[in-house]
Amino acid sequence: MTSRILIAAGLLVVLAIALPAGADHNSAPSEHDATLSVPGTEHTLDLNLKLGLNGFRLGSRLFGRDGYAGGAWLNGETRKDGFSLDGRVEHDGKAHNFKFNADIDEWLRRAIRWWGAMDL
Repeated sequence: MTSRILIAAGLLVVLAIALPAGADHNSAPSEHDATLSVPGTEHTLDLNLKLGLNGFRLGSRLFGRDGYAGGAWLNGETRKDGFSLDGRVEHDGKAHNFKFNADIDEWLRRAIRWWGAMDL
């Protein structure tokens, strides 16, 4: 019997708290809250990060008063013998691409051979 009373009292408390929040969404926003102007915010930066099992992608775009101002992205991926990075930077209608491949497995084999030759 007491557990039913406690459950009913708990439900009444939850309803008493939730009713004002439920009614608030029906009211129109005031004119003061409708527009918010902050001086000096003429640019927007959009960042995007995607993480995967063997790699990642980091991208960004910059928007100004005249629209798209530029952007950049960087991809990274691991391989069984090393890793690779590639990316692109765009600004003022020009694009610059780059790619970096690191074959750590081959580098490590060469280093071991070099150290082995030094021991002679």
